[in-house]
Formats: sequence, structure tokens, C-alpha cells
Amino acid sequence: MSEAPFSIQRFRTGWAVVWRDGDGTRRRHRLYAPDRLGAEAEARRRWQAGDGAAWTVGRAVTAYIDAREAEGIATAPRMRDAWKAMKALWQDVRPGDIDEAMARGYARQRAKAAATVRYELGLIGQALRWAEKQRHIERAPTIWLPALPPRRERHLNREQVDALIAAAVAPHVRLYMEIAYATAARPQAILDLRWAQVDFAAGLIRLNPDGRVQTAKRRPTVPMTPHLAQVLAIAFEGRACDFVIEHGAQPIASIKKGFAAAATRAGLDATPYTLRHTAAVHMANAGVPMSEIASYMGHADSRITERVYARYLPDYLRSAAAALDRGSREPLALVVKGAA
Repeated sequence: MSEAPFSIQRFRTGWAVVWRDGDGTRRRHRLYAPDRLGAEAEARRRWQAGDGAAWTVGRAVTAYIDAREAEGIATAPRMRDAWKAMKALWQDVRPGDIDEAMARGYARQRAKAAATVRYELGLIGQALRWAEKQRHIERAPTIWLPALPPRRERHLNREQVDALIAAAVAPHVRLYMEIAYATAARPQAILDLRWAQVDFAAGLIRLNPDGRVQTAKRRPTVPMTPHLAQVLAIAFEGRACDFVIEHGAQPIASIKKGFAAAATRAGLDATPYTLRHTAAVHMANAGVPMSEIASYMGHADSRITERVYARYLPDYLRSAAAALDRGSREPLALVVKGAA
């Protein structure tokens, strides 16, 4: 849980909850619980339910994240980390004061990628809509969000995949690349992978570990390719900890630096996510049905897969083009202006 935006203090013969409004005014409400533990619980209930004081952005976001965490939402820790970076500016802002100019000013001041700023402003919007629904505020404002830049959909051909993996000097980087291409898994799922999730007998990799709640970014169970099975068997014999991707018997927090070095040596423009996209393109090139590619990638809806990868199918729109073919009709001679 986050640091409470209020404190519990002695008040006469009992307890009181004390906080400060956005303008700095000190507020206090008497509590009726007989002991401190009960007073803390009563204060939390009062804070969530509202106490007549104005709700600031900070109060709304904190309460919203706490509510999501209590529901077991897996993304709550990410929300809390984002709020730490935003808190200094937004803590005491009143919802009604937020307009487009303020949101745009925050984007300039934050000076981060559009996706980061969009997520942070979107979190405020979610929290305020929740606060409105809970009747803590009268109306949630519409918050301007920066547009995302066009997504670069890089993919490698098979020779480039081979060159990239061959250019990986560190064993853990090469192992990561082998898994990334053969499973089309997201980078974090691979870095989180433990040997207990690798079933050599069944030839399967359970990308979602026991106890992890499946989110919109699903982690499926996928079969090992024969080549990956051999690679993993060798790595298993030399394992130094429970994590599949490790260095110095410790799990790896990020593979970006080693991956970038290998890509530079291979003369390629690639990131860890490139191998996931590449694997999907290669499956589509081979004529694998979109529904199967969607399951392999952990897409909850195959329409997402079709929107991005259908154009890579070998017969993409061929039947549509065939319906418009003019057959053996005599082509018209085209007169090019200015020709001799």
C-alpha cells in the first residue's frame, strides 16, 4: 500500500484522522475506534468514502490505485511507480483546474516518450472517472493525451535472425534470442521464465508462472521447437539458478544493452521486441492461420493479430484481386504525353 495521505493522532481521550487540503489547510476528524489499529482502519474507510473535504488529483489517484490493488489487479504496481514520478506536480491539483493547456505543459515538462506521458495522463483520467463514479467528485474532466508516433514494425528475414543470434557474445543474450524467436514471447515473459515452467517431457513452455494473474498481455503455453529443445537442454545442464535467463547466477532485469550490442555487431536495426514481431511475420508467411498465431502470441482477440499480420499471409487478398482480373482482354495502348 502507498504512504497514507493522512496521519492518526491522539484526540482528547480517543483518536483523530488529520490531513491537509490542497491549499494547505489542516483538517481533523474525530474517530470512534477504541484503539490505534481500529482507528487506522476507520480512517482508511473515511478516506475512501469521502469526508467532505475537496478531492485533489493526488487523493483520487492514491485511492484509485489502492482500490485496484485490493482487487488484485496485476498492473497496480506499475500504476504506483508511475504515480511516484507524477506526484510532485499533480498531488494538490484540483480536478476542475485541469485543462488541455495544463496537460500539454506537463508533457513538455516531463520530456519523456509520448507513450510514457500518455500512460501517466491516462492514469489520472482513469482515477478521476473512478472518483466521479464513486461520487467523490462531481465531474471528471476530459484530459488531453499526446498522440502516439507511428509504430515501427521492423522484422528480420531468416538469414538476419541467424546473423543476430550468431553476433550475441554473452551466452545469456544468445539464449534469450533463441527463446524469443521460437516462442514469440514478450521480453518480460522471457526474463521472468523459470526452469520450473519448462516441461522437457511434454515439450512445452508455460510462459505464465503459477500464481501470476493473466492480464490483457496473456502469457500462453507454447510447444518447444526441436532446435529450442536442444538449446534449452544444454542450458539446463549448466544452470546456476532457477531463472532460465541469468548472468552470474542472478536473474536479468533487462536484456536491452546486450541485445543492442549484438544487433550493432550484426549491422541490424533490432530491439528485443523485434524478434516477437519477426516470429509472427514468419508464421504468417508460412500460412499459419491467424487464430493459431494469435494463440501462440497470447492475443486475447485474433482480430488484433489479423490487423497487424494478415498482410503477410502468402495468399493475402489474392482472391479479391482475381475477381477483378480482366483476363485476356486486349490491353489498351497508353499514350505518354511528351513522348516522341
